[in-house]
Amino acid sequence: MRISPSTTRLLFFYLFAFAISWIFWWGMSRAFHGGGALSSMTLVFSTIGALGPLLSLWIMGKLSHGAVRLGAILGTIRVRGVDRRWFVPAALAVPVLVVVGNLVNTLLGREATLQVFQEGPARLGIAVLPVMLLHFAAALFTSPLFEEPGWRGFALPQLQQRFGREIGSLVVGSLWWLWHQPMNMTFGIEPTVYGFFYMVLQSFLIDSLFNLSGRNLATAMLAHQSMGTTIMFLYAGRHNPVTLALLVVAVIVLRLRERKVAPVPPGAQTA
Repeated sequence: MRISPSTTRLLFFYLFAFAISWIFWWGMSRAFHGGGALSSMTLVFSTIGALGPLLSLWIMGKLSHGAVRLGAILGTIRVRGVDRRWFVPAALAVPVLVVVGNLVNTLLGREATLQVFQEGPARLGIAVLPVMLLHFAAALFTSPLFEEPGWRGFALPQLQQRFGREIGSLVVGSLWWLWHQPMNMTFGIEPTVYGFFYMVLQSFLIDSLFNLSGRNLATAMLAHQSMGTTIMFLYAGRHNPVTLALLVVAVIVLRLRERKVAPVPPGAQTA
């Protein structure tokens, strides 16, 4: 079977993204466990590792002699002159699902009391709300900007065009989960079956919102950071089956909507 140049570029994109991130996260793990705290070197290695997808796109641009254009991909981050209706569900879907899932879980007796915020943030009282907004706005220019141009801007359209909407999303989500594991395990988050399905479903959610918004990377970035801020501030419980079920329903609804109004997009505009 002949391997196309686009497939080769996609394979090398993932290879470079994983290699860069995991090498620096190995250094991060050594610094963290050696110092027993979030030392400056831990943060430096963590940040450089998180840049792996973006750095990989830059490398691919050089190696492909312009066939992969990082500037063109970043240009799909659009805020003005676009349909912004998908920004709202991108920013609010996950926190709403987590709060509702936690509420139902409490009503079912699986939690003793309803806890909306994590223990630390809860100490801020009402001030936690502006702090959450500040965190959300500031962090948009970290992980979402470092990752989404690669995962959604470059890889997803090509994988969905080649394998179809669902398999393409499954590949992106599975590799997204795998990519995070060295960082997660460094900070004590062990891989679980629940964690895998939860993160892959979140990836499906981002994919649908991205496609429904006309492949606007700003939408994917908003959804990505919404998940990050939710993890930092909102209490979700451990392996909450209600939240997982609600996430499944949300993905199905978005997928049905996507099939109706958003055909599988063509391959990424790399040139």
